Amino acid sequence: MKTKKVIIVISIILLIIISSIAISNPFLVDRAFYRMGFQEQICFPNSDDVFQSDNVTNIAVAADFGVTKNSVKTLENMHSSNPEVILIPGDLSYSTAKEWIEFAEFMGKTNIYIAFGDAELMEEREKLLEYYGLNNNYYSFDYENVHFLSIDTTDEKNEWGIISDDKMQLNFIRTDLSHAYNDPEIDFTIVIMHLPMYSSRDGDSFMDMRNELQPIFDLYGVDLVLNGHRHAYERTYPVMFNNIVTDNDDCLYDDPDGQIYLTVGTGGHSHSQFKQKQPWSIIQNHNDYGFLNIKLLNDGKTLYGEFVSNTGKVMDAFQINLNDNSNKNLEDEN
Repeated sequence: MKTKKVIIVISIILLIIISSIAISNPFLVDRAFYRMGFQEQICFPNSDDVFQSDNVTNIAVAADFGVTKNSVKTLENMHSSNPEVILIPGDLSYSTAKEWIEFAEFMGKTNIYIAFGDAELMEEREKLLEYYGLNNNYYSFDYENVHFLSIDTTDEKNEWGIISDDKMQLNFIRTDLSHAYNDPEIDFTIVIMHLPMYSSRDGDSFMDMRNELQPIFDLYGVDLVLNGHRHAYERTYPVMFNNIVTDNDDCLYDDPDGQIYLTVGTGGHSHSQFKQKQPWSIIQNHNDYGFLNIKLLNDGKTLYGEFVSNTGKVMDAFQINLNDNSNKNLEDEN
């Protein structure tokens, strides 16, 4: 009986301590559950028929695949979403171009755009460019009202993301983004690259690249930057150079200044764990493989993104409206 009372008292004390921590610093509790494999989820998918309709423009994004059963599943899920554009920000097969082409042949090649990662061997890159009908290792294109720019952050001319070592590419980036910014037909600008400018992992934010490129992105109104390299998912707040967060909302944005940075290294190669979370980071996921599904709605004036795990569950969602008249019905957990 005495032992039972002791257990009850200890349980009450522990409950009080845990409750006090949860109230004073809920972030610690959230991280504890995250470390145990319970995936945090902050923004939830929009169930409105307009947002889930097949009659919208779909852009599917994932990187860091390898040739695994997980990467097959990711590619199949991307393919089944019937995307008009597929973006792969690097690290395709971790092998030869031949092996990747055979592995991903069912995906087709006419609407796939890649950026090279550090896993693409230099002697294999020309074969991949030829297969996907690309003329250069950095390039741009438009689809409807979206401008896409693919940057090569792992070229021989770049010392791990020091773009200024490649003067021709840096001049191309400036000129290309300037033209897109002044094009009245372009509403959104999306950049894909392999190496991350923002990542909560130590050493995984390439500061030289951030110092060189983000002022240009700020100047010419880049909206999203999509990268791989980190084998996980992470989304930032809209952020400008020098870590200036311009909008503290977790899910819904009205034409924000700065860019939202998304790491989508979830193609299926492996998982690498986060050990910290930076102030500009909203959500991290190193538990799921999957892809980012970007949809354009409201005549292209609303950009809606979902991170879809290979189980089919939407693990994150966000929305950018170009004006205050766009639909505002993406809800967070509050």
